[in-house]
Amino acid sequence: MTVQGHSIVQASIPPGTLLYHGRGDKGYPYMDWLAFDPEHSRIFARGENGTLFTFSSTRELKLLYFDGCSANNLGSVKDAQDILVWGEVNHGPRDPWDWQSQVDRINETCAWGRPYGVDGYIRMEFDFEIMYCDFSDGLELVSAMPAVNEGGRPPPHGPDKPDDRTESGVSFTVPASPSFERQATYHGWHTSRADLRRPYFPPNPPEGWKGTWPVINNAIRHAGSWHNDFPGDIRVHPDPSTLISFYDPALTSLVAARRSMSRDDYRPGNISAADMARVRAEVAEMMQRDAGERSGVDWRGLATVIQDRFGDRLPYLQHLLHQPATNVSEQVAKARKQFFDSLLPYMERPGLGEPEWFAQIARNCATRFTAHLPAEKFTKQERVLRNAVDEVLHEICRVLTLAWTEAFDVEEKCPDIAVALMEKWRGQVDALIEWLDWPIWLKCEPACGIYEFCYVPQRGSPFNPEPDKDSDQTPRCVAIDSSW
Repeated sequence: MTVQGHSIVQASIPPGTLLYHGRGDKGYPYMDWLAFDPEHSRIFARGENGTLFTFSSTRELKLLYFDGCSANNLGSVKDAQDILVWGEVNHGPRDPWDWQSQVDRINETCAWGRPYGVDGYIRMEFDFEIMYCDFSDGLELVSAMPAVNEGGRPPPHGPDKPDDRTESGVSFTVPASPSFERQATYHGWHTSRADLRRPYFPPNPPEGWKGTWPVINNAIRHAGSWHNDFPGDIRVHPDPSTLISFYDPALTSLVAARRSMSRDDYRPGNISAADMARVRAEVAEMMQRDAGERSGVDWRGLATVIQDRFGDRLPYLQHLLHQPATNVSEQVAKARKQFFDSLLPYMERPGLGEPEWFAQIARNCATRFTAHLPAEKFTKQERVLRNAVDEVLHEICRVLTLAWTEAFDVEEKCPDIAVALMEKWRGQVDALIEWLDWPIWLKCEPACGIYEFCYVPQRGSPFNPEPDKDSDQTPRCVAIDSSW
């Protein structure tokens, strides 16, 4: 998983979607954070006055999504945000516990998006969150429950202010929206700096509680894992026709910077001033464009079809080619069949076995999914998407067709030649899979038991023991009832 996000895309959330907000007091939020799962918000509803709010969207919400681990506060994970909002990189403090800098960030980010009607910004840490710009617009209160939790210190801005929440915790008079500058908060904190690393005391269950108090922290990671697999969190509807990628070849400064790096070290922050200005202008144009100005191509569906077609077959082919050479004729026949199955839809009858026959297979395979698309209706972002799909298909089809030219008559070759060919194919398929690096291959193997969930550690997370160093991002099974 590449934690440094490289994409900015418009997204929406439909009406009737439940969203959650937790804070250590009873105050009604104005500009603050929302979560998609209550487990995420629940950790912020701390202390004797902790409150868990549930909201429902009253209309389609207009959002921007920053991909990668964009809610983590270390390293380069906020490059795309800094470039878009401030036109610079490394903006503001990177101390993950400095919540005041988060208040400053939401204030200024919402101010940037106000002319475009942006309701908020989706980011990811353990789970997805929204930096929401005005709780009085687009949301209705469903409930405001005094949280059942252990005791704790009061919020750092002082004692709670009076409100007219009922004792049942489900009725509020929603105040009129104030100025953003005065009311932005970070889960309720807004006027003073507090060290969030200090534990909350006393760590005792609430009065009247029976038995031990379960540790809830691991529930956040568990909830986040629900959205790991494609298509992710289906409550969010990204619009691919607006996707702006820092992998765009037109951003030549980043193309040059990536040549000497591994993929894990790619970062948008290596961008030049000229390319940065180009990205910001493209986002501004995209945000002002009429929603109907797009081709209508289902890019998500297209990507899914391609992924379905090759997502299982390539790893299986890799598995076959990594088996010890015990029965060469049987193994090479199995590999040959996988090449054949992959390419059969693109094989024509005339010229069987001739060089042009193989070349036509490669062309058919590489162009079949995009050649017919209405390119004249594409947005700029769709042209980049089409080129990306073409490049992926070209490489997949090139590798498979080259192998097929050698596998076509391999059954007539001696075992030594077959072994040499399988070694060659193994290297080519390994390189292809490493280059593709599809997220469907980021999973726990073997699959987790019913008492576990699959957890992928995040580099750049403040909760890593050594966050400034590369952490092992190998997916691993974690017990559902573990403490953390």
